[in-house]
Amino acid sequence: MRFITTLILAWIAPLVIADTLIESAQQFTRYEQNFDQARLAAFKQDLASQERALQQARSLLAAEENRAEELRSQFSRNEEILTEKTEALRLRTGSLGEMFGVVRQVAGDLRTITSSSITRIDGTDTPADLDALAESKALPDLGRIKALWQTLRQEASLSSEVVQITAPVVQADGSTAEEQSVRIGAFTVVGTSNGGQYLIADEQLGALRPPYRQPGEASMLSDWLGSNGVALVGIDPSRGALLNIEAATPSIVERIQQGGTIGYIIIALGVIGLLIALWRLFALLQISAGMRRQLSDKLAAKDDNALGRVMIASLGDRTDAELLEARLDEAVLRELPAIERGQSIIKLLAGIAPLMGLLGTVTGMIATFQAITAFGSGDAKLMAAGISQALITTVLGLVVAVPLLLLHSWVASRSRELVHILDEQSAGIIAEAQESSRK
Repeated sequence: MRFITTLILAWIAPLVIADTLIESAQQFTRYEQNFDQARLAAFKQDLASQERALQQARSLLAAEENRAEELRSQFSRNEEILTEKTEALRLRTGSLGEMFGVVRQVAGDLRTITSSSITRIDGTDTPADLDALAESKALPDLGRIKALWQTLRQEASLSSEVVQITAPVVQADGSTAEEQSVRIGAFTVVGTSNGGQYLIADEQLGALRPPYRQPGEASMLSDWLGSNGVALVGIDPSRGALLNIEAATPSIVERIQQGGTIGYIIIALGVIGLLIALWRLFALLQISAGMRRQLSDKLAAKDDNALGRVMIASLGDRTDAELLEARLDEAVLRELPAIERGQSIIKLLAGIAPLMGLLGTVTGMIATFQAITAFGSGDAKLMAAGISQALITTVLGLVVAVPLLLLHSWVASRSRELVHILDEQSAGIIAEAQESSRK
């Protein structure tokens, strides 16, 4: 009985499972059909909305195309109107257009001149508004043109005057004070304080300032200021440029100071070499004078000169020519140190001077690179000290070496001449001794 029951259950279970699977598949199929129908409905609805949006976009495009066509037509009409108006303006203005360009150019040039001119340093205004004229976009009226003409006349008149003015002057402490000065045309301003000094117009400060160094012509200012008649005075025709160049140009002492310690050493070497060379030249002149006196009196050999001492060494037995020659060579050799003394030192100093200049160049460049490392290469003034030392020491080395070499050559040539005279006289004495022995 149990076996039969088991068989019945085994037969019924697959049927139940199959029915369950069939029912599940049918439910999934119905779900998919419903989902597809919903998607299809949504797609049909979205397609309708897209068609409506497309239709609206086409309508807007057509409207914008019509508007663009109207704008192009309007632009063409405006171009034609502008061309007609421009031609009409050209015909109406005629030569006034060229005059307008000239007025603007003259106003701009005059504005540049008057902005940096010392004729305006005392606050004198210009009759014309040069800024407005130079940047004007419309034709100027007759009043503005007359004002421009009056400004030109005023500048010409001020440029021809020598008058006293009261203008702001930068003081030593950096402050500005009103002082009496004398303006010489549009070229130079002379301050009446401190016996007279040249002043330069500083456009940035809007005041006068003395240059960093007064030129040599400043010595004439006191006489000129105190003169009631005609007196000489130096002016700067470049309106301050030459005074700035003169002030920026270092003097000889400042150049030497730029060389630093090495520069002073080079100068000291040059002075020592020069003194030695002069001493040797003076000594050689004395030796040469004594030898000339001895040559003029060959009968009496004196020991106060080199030639006389050589001749004294030849006195005695002259029968042995070789012995006489040896005595004369010995005498000449004794005179050589006195004649050639100091030449090697002069030559040594002439060789050391350019080497010291090269050393100064190297140290100056090291200082320059240190300044670049610390502050960058944006400001050239920070590197000026090292570059100045590098260049000045080189110049000083060459300036010292060249004269020392010339002096050494001169001293050596004088020494060779004296040694040649001694050798010549020694050879003559030997020749006379040999002729006497043969007789």
